[in-house]
Parts: sequence; C-alpha cells; structure tokens
Amino acid sequence: MAVEAPPGRMEQARAGMRRAALKRQVEAVAAGSGDRLPIDLEDGAFDVATVVAEVAWPLQPQSASLTRLVVALHRSGVADAVVAGLAEEDPLQLERCCRILGALRLEPAVPWLAPLLRSEHVAVSDRAARALGRIGGIRSAEALLAATRRAGTRRTLVVALARAAPDLFIETVLSSRRRPGLLGAAALAAGLRRRHTAVGPLLALLDSGTRRHRAISCRALGWMRAGTAIPALTSALSDPDWRVRMAAAKALGELHAQAQFKELDLLLTDRDPRVRKAAKQSLLRLGNVMLSRDWRWAWR
Repeated sequence: MAVEAPPGRMEQARAGMRRAALKRQVEAVAAGSGDRLPIDLEDGAFDVATVVAEVAWPLQPQSASLTRLVVALHRSGVADAVVAGLAEEDPLQLERCCRILGALRLEPAVPWLAPLLRSEHVAVSDRAARALGRIGGIRSAEALLAATRRAGTRRTLVVALARAAPDLFIETVLSSRRRPGLLGAAALAAGLRRRHTAVGPLLALLDSGTRRHRAISCRALGWMRAGTAIPALTSALSDPDWRVRMAAAKALGELHAQAQFKELDLLLTDRDPRVRKAAKQSLLRLGNVMLSRDWRWAWR
C-alpha cells in the first residue's frame, strides 16, 4: 500500500522544483543560452525576487552576463513590472521589487526608489537604500544623502551612501560646508570608504566642526587608518566634550599610535567613565601591539 505524502509537503516539493527550474532558466539567460524570462512576480509559491537576485548579485557591473539578463527582463516585460511594483502598498512586494532592481543595478529606477527611503516601514526603506547603494552613481548618492537629513545617520543609509558615492562626491560634501545637516553622514561614509582623499576635509571638520561632527571625524579617521591625523587626534584628547575625547582615544588605538601612550594613560583619570573605558581599551590594544613587536615590553 502506497503512503501518500502530506499535502503541505507535496506543495513544498513542487515549489522547490519550480524554484530550481526558474534559477536554471535565469542562469541560462545570463550565460547567453536564452533570451526571455517569463516571470510572475506575484507567484506566492516562492520568492521570485530572491531567485533573480541570487543569480544577478555576483555579476560584475556592465558585464555581458548582467546586460543579457537585463535585456531579457525588458523583453519579457518583467523590468517594467518591477518598476511599476514600486507603487504598490504591500511592503513585502516593495521589498521584492527593490531587491531585484538593486541586483540588476537598474539606474533608470533611481527616481522611483528614492521616495521609498521615506517609507514608514523600516524594512522597505532599508531595502531601497541597499538597492540604491548597489546601483550607485550621483543620483543614488544624492538621494541617500538627502535621506539622512530626516532619518539621521542610520547605519543602512550610511553604508549604502559609502557604497553608492562616486569618486570625490563625499569629499566635495565635506569641503563645501553648505549643507551642515549632512556632514555627519558624509563623514561616516568617508570613514567606511577609507579613501585618503577625505583625510584633509575630515581634519578640517575636526578642527572647526560641531561637537558631534568632531567626534564623528575622529572615528572616521581611525577607521581610515589615517596616520597623518595622529597629531590632530592627540590634540582632541583634551577636547571639552567627552564624546570627542572618547572618539579620539578609540581612533588612536585603531591607529596603533604608540607614541601617544602617555597621553592616553592620562585619560585613565578623566572625569567621564566612558572616556576612561575607551582609553583603557586603546592602551590594551597598544600594549598588545608593542608586546608582539618586542617581548621585553612585558617586563617594563
């Protein structure tokens, strides 16, 4: 007597087979052995967007494989349907559309993705930010930078901005000072990008920015491993604001600034416990570096 599988298991198996078949079809188009992709975005059996993104994500920008995939989606009408899907109200559908557009790096979709950065659903705005970061370019960077004015230095926005910004975009924002409300996000993005063309603007911001901007500049310079910033960071250890002193202490630890051991040691008596903790952590880091270079330091 044959044993029938539960209905739920059968449906899962069918969905898995359809998903595998679609993935093979998408891979075939990317490889050049197909030219059409009849995809139903509203197929509830499995996440179509995930399948397309899995294939498109590793492909290099402007590569032949990605171009073939984009052309096939346009021919099949899927690309237009995805862009039109950005007008839907269903958050899950919006996330799927954003994921496909980001994976395909469809730059013409930027004007439709940008408004989603203001979505009340954090998952939707985060997915739109990641898509814009993936697409890149001046329009994506401007949209992400503008979004930080309302949402602040939210991690997803800053990471996407660091990824999307073209050469010298961040440096120009930091140098212009015409948009002070955006300087914090720009400084964080500069630190994540780790391009030394931003060291000069960050040092200027550390010298004359607000307390918040000075603290962010210290952290960014530390992330960038900007050795030329050590003198300015050492001076920042005596800043009136505890956030700046703490950020400077952390940055000097990240820079392995052994010559500043004494200055950091003085912060162990700082009036703010958070500054003392940061100084202690940096001193431990410096001690480990010195120990690895000269075992005799352990006996001093």
